[in-house]
Amino acid sequence: MTKETGIQKAVTKFETPSKLAEAVGNGVLRQHVEHWLKSGRVSAEKAPDVAAATGIPVEELNDKVNWSLVRFTPKRQKAVKAAA
Repeated sequence: MTKETGIQKAVTKFETPSKLAEAVGNGVLRQHVEHWLKSGRVSAEKAPDVAAATGIPVEELNDKVNWSLVRFTPKRQKAVKAAA
């Protein structure tokens, strides 16, 4: 029994790769979603967009990225402080 991947959960939530791609937007096509399904993970570049559209954490969508580093880079910290 294999564990369902984040991208599989996302497609299930939206029923088809086309509907997921439409929900994500930002240049995501059905073909991208189908590629992610085959590879088992969303590209690091698009994982935040998919997470925003689906509510599935980026860690589930792409387990190869150290998301804690992405979240807390000095540039990101300045942006967060400036927005507050």
